[in-house]
Amino acid sequence: MAIRCKIRRALGGLAAVFAMPLAGCAAPPSHTASLSQGFNAYTQRQYAQASQVARAYIAGNPNGTQLDYAYYLLGIANESRGRFTLAHGEFLRSIALTHRDSVRRKAYKALGDMAYTRTHYNTAATYYQSALSAMDGRTPPAPLLFRLGASLQDAGHWGQARQPLSEAISFAPGTPAAQNASQRLAATHFSLQYGAFLVNGSAWAMVGQMRTTQLSAMVVPAVVAGRTLYLVQSGNFSTLSAAMAARSAVSRNYPQVIVVP
Repeated sequence: MAIRCKIRRALGGLAAVFAMPLAGCAAPPSHTASLSQGFNAYTQRQYAQASQVARAYIAGNPNGTQLDYAYYLLGIANESRGRFTLAHGEFLRSIALTHRDSVRRKAYKALGDMAYTRTHYNTAATYYQSALSAMDGRTPPAPLLFRLGASLQDAGHWGQARQPLSEAISFAPGTPAAQNASQRLAATHFSLQYGAFLVNGSAWAMVGQMRTTQLSAMVVPAVVAGRTLYLVQSGNFSTLSAAMAARSAVSRNYPQVIVVP
Protein backbone atom coordinates (compact mmCIF):
# COMPACT_ATOMS: atom_id res chain seq x y z
CA MET A 1 0.00 0.00 0.00
CA ALA A 2 2.80 2.39 0.88
CA ILE A 3 4.45 1.75 -2.45
CA ARG A 4 1.26 2.45 -4.33
CA CYS A 5 0.61 5.66 -2.47
CA LYS A 6 4.06 7.01 -3.27
CA ILE A 7 4.22 6.24 -6.98
CA ARG A 8 3.57 9.30 -9.11
CA ARG A 9 1.52 9.34 -12.26
CA ALA A 10 4.41 10.33 -14.52
CA LEU A 11 4.29 6.95 -16.25
CA GLY A 12 0.61 7.25 -17.12
CA GLY A 13 -0.52 4.50 -14.76
CA LEU A 14 2.00 1.77 -15.52
CA ALA A 15 3.47 1.83 -12.05
CA ALA A 16 0.07 1.65 -10.39
CA VAL A 17 -0.66 -1.66 -12.10
CA PHE A 18 1.65 -3.37 -9.63
CA ALA A 19 0.55 -1.56 -6.51
CA MET A 20 -2.28 -3.67 -5.06
CA PRO A 21 -5.15 -6.00 -5.91
CA LEU A 22 -8.49 -4.43 -6.79
CA ALA A 23 -10.13 -5.85 -3.68
CA GLY A 24 -7.89 -4.15 -1.16
CA CYS A 25 -4.41 -3.28 0.00
CA ALA A 26 -3.02 -6.70 0.77
CA ALA A 27 0.64 -7.18 -0.04
CA PRO A 28 1.13 -8.27 -3.70
CA PRO A 29 3.44 -11.11 -4.76
CA SER A 30 7.10 -10.32 -4.20
CA HIS A 31 8.04 -10.07 -7.89
CA THR A 32 5.18 -7.62 -8.52
CA ALA A 33 6.23 -5.56 -5.52
CA SER A 34 9.76 -5.46 -6.91
CA LEU A 35 8.61 -4.01 -10.22
CA SER A 36 6.52 -1.46 -8.34
CA GLN A 37 9.63 -0.45 -6.44
CA GLY A 38 11.49 -0.21 -9.73
CA PHE A 39 8.97 2.21 -11.22
CA ASN A 40 9.01 4.15 -7.97
CA ALA A 41 12.81 4.38 -8.19
CA TYR A 42 12.48 5.63 -11.77
CA THR A 43 10.08 8.43 -10.80
CA GLN A 44 12.67 9.47 -8.19
CA ARG A 45 15.38 9.50 -10.88
CA GLN A 46 17.17 6.54 -9.35
CA TYR A 47 17.76 5.03 -12.76
CA ALA A 48 20.48 2.55 -11.80
CA GLN A 49 18.24 1.10 -9.09
CA ALA A 50 15.30 0.91 -11.50
CA SER A 51 17.49 -0.98 -13.98
CA GLN A 52 18.58 -3.43 -11.29
CA VAL A 53 14.98 -4.16 -10.34
CA ALA A 54 13.98 -4.75 -13.95
CA ARG A 55 16.94 -7.02 -14.67
CA ALA A 56 16.31 -9.01 -11.49
CA TYR A 57 12.68 -9.59 -12.50
CA ILE A 58 13.67 -10.65 -16.02
CA ALA A 59 16.33 -13.06 -14.73
CA GLY A 60 14.06 -14.56 -12.07
CA ASN A 61 10.86 -14.77 -14.11
CA PRO A 62 11.67 -15.99 -17.65
CA ASN A 63 7.99 -16.77 -18.22
CA GLY A 64 6.60 -14.01 -16.02
CA THR A 65 3.37 -12.24 -16.92
CA GLN A 66 4.98 -8.84 -16.34
CA LEU A 67 7.98 -9.23 -18.65
CA ASP A 68 6.63 -6.54 -20.96
CA TYR A 69 6.54 -4.09 -18.06
CA ALA A 70 9.99 -5.16 -16.91
CA TYR A 71 11.55 -4.54 -20.33
CA TYR A 72 9.72 -1.23 -20.59
CA LEU A 73 11.07 -0.19 -17.19
CA LEU A 74 14.56 -1.24 -18.22
CA GLY A 75 14.15 0.74 -21.44
CA ILE A 76 13.09 4.02 -19.83
CA ALA A 77 15.77 3.67 -17.16
CA ASN A 78 18.52 3.18 -19.75
CA GLU A 79 17.09 5.93 -21.95
CA SER A 80 17.30 8.32 -19.02
CA ARG A 81 20.93 7.29 -18.52
CA GLY A 82 21.76 8.03 -22.17
CA ARG A 83 22.10 4.36 -23.10
CA PHE A 84 20.01 4.66 -26.22
CA THR A 85 21.16 1.53 -28.03
CA LEU A 86 20.30 -0.65 -25.04
CA ALA A 87 17.01 1.16 -24.51
CA HIS A 88 16.06 0.70 -28.17
CA GLY A 89 16.35 -3.07 -27.93
CA GLU A 90 14.52 -3.20 -24.61
CA PHE A 91 11.56 -1.21 -25.94
CA LEU A 92 11.32 -3.51 -28.96
CA ARG A 93 11.43 -6.52 -26.65
CA SER A 94 8.64 -5.05 -24.54
CA ILE A 95 6.52 -4.50 -27.66
CA ALA A 96 7.15 -8.07 -28.86
CA LEU A 97 6.06 -9.54 -25.53
CA THR A 98 3.08 -7.38 -24.65
CA HIS A 99 -0.61 -7.82 -25.32
CA ARG A 100 -1.37 -4.45 -23.68
CA ASP A 101 -2.02 -1.40 -25.86
CA SER A 102 -0.88 0.88 -23.04
CA VAL A 103 2.59 -0.69 -22.97
CA ARG A 104 2.81 -0.83 -26.76
CA ARG A 105 1.83 2.83 -27.04
CA LYS A 106 4.32 4.04 -24.44
CA ALA A 107 7.16 1.95 -25.83
CA TYR A 108 6.59 3.21 -29.38
CA LYS A 109 6.36 6.78 -28.07
CA ALA A 110 9.69 6.34 -26.28
CA LEU A 111 11.27 4.94 -29.46
CA GLY A 112 9.95 7.94 -31.37
CA ASP A 113 11.34 10.38 -28.82
CA MET A 114 14.78 8.78 -29.00
CA ALA A 115 14.78 8.88 -32.79
CA TYR A 116 13.61 12.50 -32.79
CA THR A 117 16.34 13.52 -30.33
CA ARG A 118 18.91 11.95 -32.63
CA THR A 119 17.41 13.84 -35.63
CA HIS A 120 16.15 10.66 -37.31
CA TYR A 121 12.86 12.30 -38.20
CA ASN A 122 11.47 9.73 -40.65
CA THR A 123 12.08 6.97 -38.13
CA ALA A 124 10.54 9.06 -35.36
CA ALA A 125 7.41 9.63 -37.44
CA THR A 126 7.07 5.89 -38.04
CA TYR A 127 7.28 5.14 -34.32
CA TYR A 128 4.85 7.91 -33.41
CA GLN A 129 2.38 6.57 -35.96
CA SER A 130 2.72 3.12 -34.39
CA ALA A 131 2.03 4.65 -30.98
CA LEU A 132 -1.13 6.25 -32.34
CA SER A 133 -2.25 2.93 -33.82
CA ALA A 134 -2.27 1.51 -30.26
CA MET A 135 -4.77 4.03 -28.91
CA ASP A 136 -7.49 1.36 -28.63
CA GLY A 137 -10.20 3.69 -29.89
CA ARG A 138 -9.41 6.52 -27.49
CA THR A 139 -8.77 10.11 -28.52
CA PRO A 140 -5.06 10.48 -29.33
CA PRO A 141 -3.15 12.83 -27.01
CA ALA A 142 -2.36 16.18 -28.59
CA PRO A 143 1.36 16.13 -27.66
CA LEU A 144 1.78 12.85 -29.55
CA LEU A 145 -0.08 14.20 -32.58
CA PHE A 146 2.09 17.32 -32.50
CA ARG A 147 5.27 15.26 -32.33
CA LEU A 148 4.15 13.21 -35.33
CA GLY A 149 3.34 16.36 -37.31
CA ALA A 150 6.61 18.05 -36.37
CA SER A 151 8.59 14.93 -37.31
CA LEU A 152 6.93 14.79 -40.71
CA GLN A 153 7.67 18.45 -41.35
CA ASP A 154 11.26 18.10 -40.17
CA ALA A 155 11.68 15.27 -42.67
CA GLY A 156 10.18 17.39 -45.46
CA HIS A 157 6.69 15.79 -45.60
CA TRP A 158 4.72 18.99 -45.17
CA GLY A 159 1.50 17.71 -46.74
CA GLN A 160 1.38 14.59 -44.57
CA ALA A 161 1.94 16.69 -41.46
CA ARG A 162 -1.29 18.63 -41.83
CA GLN A 163 -3.64 15.93 -40.54
CA PRO A 164 -1.95 15.18 -37.19
CA LEU A 165 -1.34 18.87 -36.56
CA SER A 166 -4.98 19.70 -37.35
CA GLU A 167 -6.13 16.89 -35.04
CA ALA A 168 -3.93 18.18 -32.22
CA ILE A 169 -5.66 21.54 -32.51
CA SER A 170 -9.12 19.99 -32.74
CA PHE A 171 -8.77 17.47 -29.91
CA ALA A 172 -7.14 19.77 -27.35
CA PRO A 173 -7.89 23.43 -28.16
CA GLY A 174 -6.04 25.99 -26.10
CA THR A 175 -3.39 23.59 -24.82
CA PRO A 176 0.34 24.19 -25.40
CA ALA A 177 0.41 21.28 -27.86
CA ALA A 178 -2.46 22.80 -29.84
CA GLN A 179 -0.80 26.22 -29.86
CA ASN A 180 2.45 24.74 -31.11
CA ALA A 181 0.53 22.77 -33.72
CA SER A 182 -1.18 25.97 -34.92
CA GLN A 183 2.17 27.63 -35.50
CA ARG A 184 3.48 24.61 -37.36
CA LEU A 185 0.31 24.19 -39.41
CA ALA A 186 0.67 27.70 -40.82
CA ALA A 187 4.23 27.00 -42.01
CA THR A 188 5.30 25.62 -45.39
CA HIS A 189 9.09 25.56 -45.01
CA PHE A 190 11.97 26.34 -42.67
CA SER A 191 13.81 29.66 -42.62
CA LEU A 192 16.77 31.22 -40.86
CA GLN A 193 15.81 34.00 -38.48
CA TYR A 194 18.47 36.58 -37.69
CA GLY A 195 16.52 38.89 -35.43
CA ALA A 196 13.15 40.09 -34.15
CA PHE A 197 12.47 43.82 -33.74
CA LEU A 198 9.72 46.00 -32.36
CA VAL A 199 10.56 48.72 -34.90
CA ASN A 200 10.25 48.06 -38.62
CA GLY A 201 13.14 50.39 -39.44
CA SER A 202 15.49 48.46 -37.17
CA ALA A 203 14.67 45.25 -38.99
CA TRP A 204 15.35 46.82 -42.39
CA ALA A 205 18.61 48.24 -41.08
CA MET A 206 19.73 44.70 -40.30
CA VAL A 207 18.68 43.55 -43.79
CA GLY A 208 20.84 46.32 -45.26
CA GLN A 209 23.82 45.31 -43.13
CA MET A 210 23.42 41.68 -44.20
CA ARG A 211 23.49 42.66 -47.87
CA THR A 212 27.00 44.01 -47.40
CA THR A 213 28.05 40.43 -46.57
CA GLN A 214 26.26 39.00 -49.62
CA LEU A 215 23.33 37.68 -47.61
CA SER A 216 19.80 38.41 -48.75
CA ALA A 217 16.95 38.56 -46.25
CA MET A 218 13.43 39.91 -45.86
CA VAL A 219 11.34 41.47 -43.12
CA VAL A 220 8.33 39.40 -42.09
CA PRO A 221 5.75 40.98 -39.73
CA ALA A 222 4.32 38.61 -37.15
CA VAL A 223 2.04 38.93 -34.15
CA VAL A 224 3.69 37.30 -31.13
CA ALA A 225 2.05 37.39 -27.68
CA GLY A 226 -0.29 40.16 -28.81
CA ARG A 227 2.32 42.51 -30.26
CA THR A 228 3.72 42.96 -33.75
CA LEU A 229 7.32 41.98 -34.30
CA TYR A 230 9.38 42.45 -37.44
CA LEU A 231 11.36 39.29 -38.16
CA VAL A 232 14.48 39.24 -40.30
CA GLN A 233 14.47 35.93 -42.16
CA SER A 234 16.03 34.25 -45.16
CA GLY A 235 15.90 30.92 -46.93
CA ASN A 236 13.30 28.37 -47.95
CA PHE A 237 14.28 24.90 -46.75
CA SER A 238 12.06 21.84 -47.03
CA THR A 239 13.86 19.83 -44.33
CA LEU A 240 15.18 20.73 -40.92
CA SER A 241 18.56 19.18 -41.69
CA ALA A 242 19.03 21.48 -44.71
CA ALA A 243 18.10 24.51 -42.60
CA MET A 244 20.50 23.47 -39.83
CA ALA A 245 23.30 23.07 -42.37
CA ALA A 246 22.61 26.59 -43.66
CA ARG A 247 22.59 27.92 -40.12
CA SER A 248 25.97 26.32 -39.46
CA ALA A 249 27.38 28.07 -42.53
CA VAL A 250 26.47 31.56 -41.28
CA SER A 251 26.63 31.12 -37.52
CA ARG A 252 30.21 32.36 -37.24
CA ASN A 253 29.16 35.84 -38.38
CA TYR A 254 25.63 35.63 -37.00
CA PRO A 255 25.74 33.49 -33.85
CA GLN A 256 22.21 34.56 -32.88
CA VAL A 257 20.60 33.00 -35.96
CA ILE A 258 17.95 30.35 -35.32
CA VAL A 259 15.93 27.97 -37.48
CA VAL A 260 12.15 28.55 -37.57
CA PRO A 261 9.29 26.86 -39.45
